[in-house]
Amino acid sequence: MWSVKVLGMIQLEHIIARPARRLHRAPLLLIHGAWHGAWCWEQAMAGFAARGFETHAVSLRGHGASPRPSGYARSTIIQYASDVRAAVAAVGPRPVVVGHSLGGLLVQLLITGAVGPAPDIAGAVLLCSSPASLRTYFIRNPAAEPISLPDMIRLEPNAVRSALFRRDIPDAELARHVARMVVEPPLVTPSCMLLRPRPAACRTPLLVIGAERDWTYSPRVQQETAAAYGGDLVMVPGAAHNLMLDPAWPIAAEAIERFVTKVEAT
Repeated sequence: MWSVKVLGMIQLEHIIARPARRLHRAPLLLIHGAWHGAWCWEQAMAGFAARGFETHAVSLRGHGASPRPSGYARSTIIQYASDVRAAVAAVGPRPVVVGHSLGGLLVQLLITGAVGPAPDIAGAVLLCSSPASLRTYFIRNPAAEPISLPDMIRLEPNAVRSALFRRDIPDAELARHVARMVVEPPLVTPSCMLLRPRPAACRTPLLVIGAERDWTYSPRVQQETAAAYGGDLVMVPGAAHNLMLDPAWPIAAEAIERFVTKVEAT
């Protein structure tokens, strides 16, 4: 089901996939990363519905089908975090929140109280996430090819391929994804550098999932993030950064289901 709802003080695209038979108490809330929108979770949501989850995905302001509010060009990580907080409140009670890349940083800011009181959620999954510490932010995967930051900011297809996908992704599939991406406002990246999570304050059960061939946030980055939170780590062999669009996604989906089952049993 596709809809645009008022979440908090802003309109956000909100997609819901309901299972034929619900098997898990906790709903899933999926948070996309930079340049993306709720559209990147379409295949994953269908799979989660088949596993018995009620699954929600939102597009941050100005992404996907979410409109650009007044002052959008001055948006920072703080505004994006407020979007996620509104989504958590709308989805409740006590969802498991899955954040990919920049979305993972947003989840960390919320659960560690860096942007106000931590919301009441059952658990958090950091998927190929931006790291907890700036110390590890620039650790690269040694197998990675150089990526031109200006080309990536402009969403040049070859740069997008190198940063986010497997090298052998078909050109037509890559073009379809790039056509739905949006350029981020200029203050988003510097605000990510300035506002950081506080892992020591986290009281939320947490799972970190990384991708072996992630050229953006390397396996070592994911190891360091899991260690910072004392969370479990799952590494998906052969997968690239956009894990929810990767052929190896079912491995990550199974790990998320195991995590939710564990959380629900406590």
